[in-house]
Amino acid sequence: MYLIANRWYVVLTEEEIPLHGTLGTKRLGHDVVFWRGHGGEVCAALDICPHRRAKLSLGQVKDGNLECPFHGFQFDTSGDCAAIPAHPGKPISGAMSLCTLSVRVEHGFVWIWTGPDPAPAPEEPVPFFDFTGYSCTGSAFSSSVDAHYSRAIENQLDFAHLSFVHRSTIGRFITENIDLVCEVGGDQIRAHLGEDASLIQFIGPNIWRSHTRGLWQFLAFVPVDETTTRYYVRTYQRMVTVPVLDWMLGKLNVMINGLVLREDNRVIETQPASETRLRMGEVLVPSDAAIISYRRWREKRRFLFSPGRRLRVIPSTVDTYESMG
Repeated sequence: MYLIANRWYVVLTEEEIPLHGTLGTKRLGHDVVFWRGHGGEVCAALDICPHRRAKLSLGQVKDGNLECPFHGFQFDTSGDCAAIPAHPGKPISGAMSLCTLSVRVEHGFVWIWTGPDPAPAPEEPVPFFDFTGYSCTGSAFSSSVDAHYSRAIENQLDFAHLSFVHRSTIGRFITENIDLVCEVGGDQIRAHLGEDASLIQFIGPNIWRSHTRGLWQFLAFVPVDETTTRYYVRTYQRMVTVPVLDWMLGKLNVMINGLVLREDNRVIETQPASETRLRMGEVLVPSDAAIISYRRWREKRRFLFSPGRRLRVIPSTVDTYESMG
């Protein structure tokens, strides 16, 4: 599927990766297997064994190595084949390797690098996660929508729909007359209706947040495939700091955000589920300024994310195995 080149995408929460064993799931348009290495580090690769194309996620993890369920081939955290039980002690072809993905874990999320350039140093911080002094206790949840993630993002950049789609919830006090202020800089789009109005902010490639006094709403729009998006939702607040009470407020926010997303999904899922483009036959208007900005930003950076198995030099002394590159 088409993604934004050379960006870190949120794809999972860290707690979803088991301490022992594997997690097989679809992300970024591909079947991916996640597991933890010997030191607990999160690893990811395309969920397919180079030997006979079995799903590796059905296998086990042994001393940090991913074991194929079909013939017991073991692959280390770099994707190299570490053992072939049927041929112990014999040379292993460099072609017998996994297509690994660059992964980082930060702020409780698992991120995947799209490339095609090498991933930058993982020590580089993600600056928009500065929620110092805020609590998100009890507020985290996830859900899905049958739509391309670009369509889901655009819905959260759309002020004009609030007084209609959410007329009985968060849109009750939003005017139908939209005078939108939109600012674009780098990978960020900021939009608001006035100096004192709520701010919504998109941070590419797949993060959105909204700020009102003492409250941040946070969403990660995770591409599953061309027509499915996974929401990861959190609320950061500093209004209530008393234990238990802050948890109760978090659960209240889960209920409210879940209701709002269901209201959104009811309409989003009637739109074409495919990727949005700058020119796609839709007639946009001035209140769509943030959406237009997003499409322009995306159009310049989109590329086909299609990771392939790493290219290896196969030793000339090994002719037992056939390369499947």
